[in-house]
Amino acid sequence: MADMMRTGLAALTASQRALATASHNIANANTTGYTRQRVELASRRPEYVGGGANPQFIGNGVDVTSINRVYNSFLTEQTRNYGSSVGQLETKDRWISQLDGVLGDGSTGLAPAVKQFFASAQDVANSPASLPARQALLGQAETLAGQFNALDGKMNVLRDGVNQELSGAVTTINGLAENIAKANQAITLSPGGGNHAAPDLLDQRDQLVAQLAEKVAVNTVIQSDGSMSVFIGNGQNLVMGLKANMLETKPSPADPRKLDIQFKQGSSVITDAFSTGEVGGLLAFQNQVLDPAQNKLGLMAAGLAQTFNDQHELGMDLNGVLGGDFFNSGVPTVGSNANNTGTGAFTATITNIGKVQPSDYEIKYDGANYSAVRVSDQKTILGSGNLAALNTALGNDGLSLTLTGSPAIGDRFLVQPVRTAATDFGVKIKDPNLFAAAAPIKTSADQDNSGTGKISAGEALDATNANLLTTVNIQFTDATHYTVNGVASATTYASGEDIDINGWRIQLTGAPATGDKFQVSSNTGGVGDNRNGLKLNELQTGKKLLNGTSTYQDMQSQMVSEVGAQGSATSSTLKTQEALQEQAIQARDNVSGVNLDEEAANLMKYQRSYEAAAKVVQIGDSLIQTLLGMLGR
Repeated sequence: MADMMRTGLAALTASQRALATASHNIANANTTGYTRQRVELASRRPEYVGGGANPQFIGNGVDVTSINRVYNSFLTEQTRNYGSSVGQLETKDRWISQLDGVLGDGSTGLAPAVKQFFASAQDVANSPASLPARQALLGQAETLAGQFNALDGKMNVLRDGVNQELSGAVTTINGLAENIAKANQAITLSPGGGNHAAPDLLDQRDQLVAQLAEKVAVNTVIQSDGSMSVFIGNGQNLVMGLKANMLETKPSPADPRKLDIQFKQGSSVITDAFSTGEVGGLLAFQNQVLDPAQNKLGLMAAGLAQTFNDQHELGMDLNGVLGGDFFNSGVPTVGSNANNTGTGAFTATITNIGKVQPSDYEIKYDGANYSAVRVSDQKTILGSGNLAALNTALGNDGLSLTLTGSPAIGDRFLVQPVRTAATDFGVKIKDPNLFAAAAPIKTSADQDNSGTGKISAGEALDATNANLLTTVNIQFTDATHYTVNGVASATTYASGEDIDINGWRIQLTGAPATGDKFQVSSNTGGVGDNRNGLKLNELQTGKKLLNGTSTYQDMQSQMVSEVGAQGSATSSTLKTQEALQEQAIQARDNVSGVNLDEEAANLMKYQRSYEAAAKVVQIGDSLIQTLLGMLGR
């Protein structure tokens, strides 16, 4: 009877714990990260009561061996990995959407300002002496400059926002790492040891790791004491047992406008190790979307300023003076890495704007030679070579470097040819009279000429030639030869051939006669001349950039379309990853999640079991009382 009581009490305890566990599951059915728990039962060792020839065993009831999580490590890790991917894509998609909004559409972006500016330039070409038309041109030029400045400024605001969010993400990572270390401590100190820790503590730690995975990809290893080691990036240790290794952000030594991520202890930079999670999304947006877009904007600004200035300088203004620079634009920058130990410093010059690429360049010095990589496509443009070889390689991209001081072994430099061009873009001319719509030279044929020879209107080629505006007389000594300014030696005449003198070019055609005269002179007073204005307006559709493959507006369209394409691809991939994540969560929940119908059925089952066990105890007690009563008599 005592055995019966002991067995009944064991069954009563097991049923009570099963009821409590089912109730706990129901209570946490909506708790994020909760893993369903299950009572593990085992029958007790039976009691031997028979003889040697007739062995008999009587059961002693049941024991609760453990209360475990219904847990699948593979499904949990799979869900965590998808969380990292979704975190990266969500962040990148959100920031691309902001940049896309900044760039605007065809009616509100940079393209309309460019179009209106050249429309005003055409108005001046149509009426070169009109001061109102000239003033309107300057107004549209200021509007265009304002658009460049505003757009570049908004990109810089986005860059600052990325840096702020990156710093915030690192702060969050540090907080999660500390909490994981604390959870490790609670688990290792829990009764029964880390391998038998309370399931709820393990759930809390897993939930912290899942939140961490949304920020950065993680790998975990469970140690023998039950603690979890957490690794990020390419295997860098973030949490080891009870210790969390803190991260921090600092301005990049290569580009102070960017942030590097490093460990506080040891200062090991691990920025390049982050490819997924929110941090990976921020870095991907900055490096793969924002930098290229800002460089394309800068190339458009630098290209417009340089080519317009070059042509404007070949014209003549209303005061009879050669044109000067119409626009201001930023100059290339070369940053010395903050960790450099040498005294070397570079200055960069654009030698051919038509060859310049919308890219930064990384230059390294090994103590004897230089190497250079174009960042936009990671192409090595110079494997190893001296300064002359470096300039030759950069010259293919329209750049030239000048070195002062002496670089040391391991020194690095970042060349940014056009990154700040849109920031510094502005209108230099403020007086409408200074717009050089006229050509600086005019041509004429002597009215007494007897042949059929004709002279073209001519064009300026080199505004720096000191003799550009000097009068030049051409006289034919016979039908096939001519002299210039009476020089004794005669030049053979070929109809339509270019004649380049003093920085200008003309063509003579037809059949001049002996003694025919032609003249090239300064166009001073040619206020009605629009030849340079027409050439300036032709720049709108001229393919002056990217080795003759792109107009200004092509560059703008390319910038907008590439950002749009990146956004579309990111959004599409995000939807796919979200669907996969949802499937992974569902698969995990099918194993580890709480099914309320199942738990309700368990409650009824364990209730009946409890009631039956109580009946066993009751009957056992009754039997004992009966026996005691009989003994009392």
